[in-house]
Amino acid sequence: MPEKGWYFDTVSLSNFLFSGADSLLKIRYYKRGFITWEVYDEICAGFIKYPSLQKLETLLSNEIFILVSLSDQARQLYSNLIAHLGKGEASCIAAAKTSQGIVVTDDRSARQQCSHSYVPFTGTIGILKAAVMDGAINLSQADMYLGKMIKQGFYSPVRSISEIIILSQKTF
Repeated sequence: MPEKGWYFDTVSLSNFLFSGADSLLKIRYYKRGFITWEVYDEICAGFIKYPSLQKLETLLSNEIFILVSLSDQARQLYSNLIAHLGKGEASCIAAAKTSQGIVVTDDRSARQQCSHSYVPFTGTIGILKAAVMDGAINLSQADMYLGKMIKQGFYSPVRSISEIIILSQKTF
């Protein structure tokens, strides 16, 4: 796993909090998981309606995730991105671009912007797959988390992580 910073957007981070996979975040992203103030604000807005989002406070207080402000350079980039993206996605891309980090997003427009800006990215499915591949969780745990995420409203292109693990192991 690279030793870079991982900048989570609101939806991707929420997927893990809603599904009870915050323990996976602790294992994989200890002191390397970052959220911007813009993402923090978006998640806090959901605390009353979605109490499981409050697990973010534990991640922050235990310094598993780090809350970051945008640098001057990142703010300039953010001001250009905000015309096309939400505040959370724009701030993640700006922060990752200026710190050579990785964006964690499932948003199609944000992923396209990452590609255009040469910012590496992954998403919920990529993290679950990587967690299985590096032994952080087993396949049944990954499938359980994904199932919970889907029940909470996550649109997933696959129904199980098993599908993509098996496909990636086939040789053509």
